[in-house]
Amino acid sequence: MAEFIDILQQRVNKLAEKVAQYTKNKQIMEETHAIATLVRTESRKRKKLPSKAVTELEPSKIPDLFFLKEGDPTDDELRPKDHEMVPLPGHLEIVLDDYALATGGSPANEAMLRSRIDAIMLCTLAMMKRECVYNPRLSTGSIQSTDSIRSLHLQFERSIKTPWKVEGTEYLLSGVVDYSLWFGTPQNYETNLVMVEAKRVGALDSGMFQCLAFMAIIHHARKKANMKNTSVYGIVTDSFRWDFIQIRGNSEYITRRYRWKYRKVQIVSLLYKIFETTAHSSSIQPQPQRKRWREGSDTEFTAELEQPRRG
Repeated sequence: MAEFIDILQQRVNKLAEKVAQYTKNKQIMEETHAIATLVRTESRKRKKLPSKAVTELEPSKIPDLFFLKEGDPTDDELRPKDHEMVPLPGHLEIVLDDYALATGGSPANEAMLRSRIDAIMLCTLAMMKRECVYNPRLSTGSIQSTDSIRSLHLQFERSIKTPWKVEGTEYLLSGVVDYSLWFGTPQNYETNLVMVEAKRVGALDSGMFQCLAFMAIIHHARKKANMKNTSVYGIVTDSFRWDFIQIRGNSEYITRRYRWKYRKVQIVSLLYKIFETTAHSSSIQPQPQRKRWREGSDTEFTAELEQPRRG
């Protein structure tokens, strides 16, 4: 049976290549692609790929492993413009001050850091969702636009899995994303923002590459689905330092760093801007092209992600 599946996969792949060369009928191409994806999925299930955690990858090799190149951010990238600045949520600083007062003298461990991150992320997203009806910057006046913003929600500790070749061996890569921003309809949720929480103050460097790996998995999946916007955002933070990452559509990644003490308004404004960009992407994205994600702790792509070939 395994041999038959392998032969079938080869034949379907060849057929898909011919279809792409000789027809412009999108419906036929999409159907052929769906069949090829189904065969590839079944083939990989039968192979029972060995598992490897994203945290087991050599951090410095992650960009090359996922076909990424580092770029330099332009003045406008990962930086809110003057007209994009928003005030801090009214009660956020009070909450953070109360946390500091209540935990004064205790070590800044993972639990304490997470409570601060939760407050910043949730208060900022809640502020945006409350404003979506009357803020002209957010609403285009359409029900679809407002619904897209309302669909935004954070999820915590979601698992992600995908087959990927590492040093010549194909593994089932897996990991747990601390935070992810989801949007769309309940039947068709997707994400383009992942966030990794540092386990202690200042320990962000290894987290940056781990976050980049999660981002790359989503980026390649969005490219595979022929989405217009394949850009993906990432954040690594200990709540005091915030490292923002973006993978551009051309697979270049850029970073920009902020410190909460000096740039809290810029951090909140950039979060707001990313949330806004995500909502806009949700409202304009054609439904057939959107990648579906399964609910639950064992999140996978419904269509297996095919690793791109090196040129």
